[in-house]
Amino acid sequence: MKGKVSGVRGSKVRAGTAESAAPIGVTMGDPAGVGPEIVIKALAGLRLRNLVLVGSRRVFEEEQRRQSAVALPGNAVSDPVGRVGRFSMGKEQKRCGAAALASLEHGVELLRRGEIRALVTAPVSKQALRMAGFRWPGQTEFLAERLGAKRHAMLAWTRRFKAVFVTIHLPLSLVARRITTAAVLEKTELLHGFLVREGNSEPRIGVMSFNPHGSEFSRGEEVRIREAVRRARRAGIDAHGPVPADALVARSGDYDGCVAMYHDQAMIPAKMAGNGVNVTLGLGRVRTSPLHGVAFDIAGTGRASSGSMEAAIRLARRLGS
Repeated sequence: MKGKVSGVRGSKVRAGTAESAAPIGVTMGDPAGVGPEIVIKALAGLRLRNLVLVGSRRVFEEEQRRQSAVALPGNAVSDPVGRVGRFSMGKEQKRCGAAALASLEHGVELLRRGEIRALVTAPVSKQALRMAGFRWPGQTEFLAERLGAKRHAMLAWTRRFKAVFVTIHLPLSLVARRITTAAVLEKTELLHGFLVREGNSEPRIGVMSFNPHGSEFSRGEEVRIREAVRRARRAGIDAHGPVPADALVARSGDYDGCVAMYHDQAMIPAKMAGNGVNVTLGLGRVRTSPLHGVAFDIAGTGRASSGSMEAAIRLARRLGS
């Protein structure tokens, strides 16, 4: 039934078993992108049972047939979409944006009500979402508003490199004015809290400079960054910086996590590390996502790797336990 959680084969989870906790929700993403493909591939590969697929049942079933994947009887589909209608793979379309938005909204509501213990979101097209009336810069900001998060941060997570962003989806021409002492300190504190919850009681955090070579070309940004580092250290956080971004990435093994000033400072090394995960900090709930986009250029070809989606589901499962 539309909008309700129902088992694919009517199966139920028995109380008291290892899988008796609330399930993990996995959204469909944009149906014209690789989202449904990597969701089905990941679930087939991981063989996890306590999951809820959030999106169009028809899209998920068509993707299962396309992959000749066996049925996943332990999973459920919560369908707030119904029929998406006719659409073309690999391009932005309003109806696909609307389907992705309905899936996202329903997934967040399930998370808010505690019906799922973590939410994994498949990639969406920001342009398609905007066609459907989406007014937020991205899914991170949407979740923060809907869940009432006063502070939040995007974390690019890999096993070898972890970084939070002071700014996320902004033109570079606007970034400098958003690098304030308060913003850098807030992201440093959120990263520190995450690393401590991960089991590192005294994480060492590197804070990137904004300008090349650090202060050499600065117009005041590094002064504000340095003050944030000073305040973090006064609060007991082992923070260091500002360190030139290229030097910090080259020596990233010296740090348990780092604070990047803008999107590409963190995303380039994170994507090079492979199978990255986007984690939203500060929500009071667990949300992860693959660290890549809709990949319209290969959508529908069957060539998409599910590595990042599998990593996102594994991490959500661990953080939500």
